[in-house]
Amino acid sequence: MLKIECYPLGELQANCYFVYDEQNDVSLLVDPGAESEILQNKIEKFGSEKLQYILLTHGHFDHIGNAAHLKRKYPDVKIVIGENDSEFTTNDSLNLSVFFGDTADHFNADILVNDASELVFGENKIYVIATPGHTRGGVCYRLGDNLFTGDTIMSRTTGRMDFPTGNSREMYDSVQKIASIKKNLNLFCGHGASTTLDYEKTHNIAMGNIKYDDLY
Repeated sequence: MLKIECYPLGELQANCYFVYDEQNDVSLLVDPGAESEILQNKIEKFGSEKLQYILLTHGHFDHIGNAAHLKRKYPDVKIVIGENDSEFTTNDSLNLSVFFGDTADHFNADILVNDASELVFGENKIYVIATPGHTRGGVCYRLGDNLFTGDTIMSRTTGRMDFPTGNSREMYDSVQKIASIKKNLNLFCGHGASTTLDYEKTHNIAMGNIKYDDLY
């Protein structure tokens, strides 16, 4: 059984997820964007040696900001990011930290993934879905009936497309790719509340099932 806990971190309150597989006794993090004593204690409580991955949905500073620190603290953990966002981890213009008057703690990812890449997590597999649009190398991670969507899909909306490497056409295609999944999934988003795929198919204008007139 998977346990998924959400920790909104940093000034932009980006969601970091701690995922623990009780049956296989392994854990991972998704998008640790800022330092957190509570999250640090959680890792230690479950056992730092059980932390397998730091999964990054994309390269913006509010999602990657604590990855370098965690890697130094837990050198065996593997940092994972989409191949086309690999430059974001060392480029403060791409990761946007420079625009917020700061610089990011630079690092290089251990594993670069693309569409249909797979990662072993205990007896389960993590399936990677490439979803460019918010950034050129954005990805979603599917683990069982759960999908970590980063800033691709959020409740009733999508992430912005006006940052460097963002692209509205690619975002449209990415959202349609997620919408084509037949099974209802739990969506764990980069900001805000979690949702479900079935709900977004009928309430998210980006999935094409709502007319603009329905909003007024």
